[in-house]
Amino acid sequence: MASTSLYLFPQEGLDYSLNVFPRGTQAVPSNLYVGLIGSTTWSTIEGYGLTNINVTLNTGTYIVNELASGSGYTARYTVPSTAWQTPTAGTVTIGSNTINTRSTTTSGSGTTITFTNGGASNWSVNGMFVATSVTVGQASGGGTTVLWYAPFADQGTLTVAPGDSVTITPYWQAAPYPA
Repeated sequence: MASTSLYLFPQEGLDYSLNVFPRGTQAVPSNLYVGLIGSTTWSTIEGYGLTNINVTLNTGTYIVNELASGSGYTARYTVPSTAWQTPTAGTVTIGSNTINTRSTTTSGSGTTITFTNGGASNWSVNGMFVATSVTVGQASGGGTTVLWYAPFADQGTLTVAPGDSVTITPYWQAAPYPA
């Protein structure tokens, strides 16, 4: 029985990664940027198969929307390359499966990223993404490459009231495909 990872690497993220290594045609970014997913069509994406790999931020067939900048969501969080920790082995739980990871890195030694709702209305947050640009609302292909998306583990929606915060810790991992 196979496990479905809750991480989604879109085609543009895979292409970007392959252009950094092994091809060397893309420079290694000095910073990456973490943003929040405001709404999404996870029900049509959750197969994570090749037909759905062309998921893009704010545009396209399978759309993953970033929170709107006018909602009190004002900035993506900057994570410098040097802040990602040395990869370590361990385990990760995906759904009901515990998987031995080959390599895992986090965005800092115990670092959490906190987004505070500075607006006047609730946010509906479905997960996070890591991108190559700091510009909020900038669509994929418009100077932003989304490297990966991750819905919350339960694929549910978190409501964040004005003045409240959502805190996340991004993990980037390589795990074997469970059989």
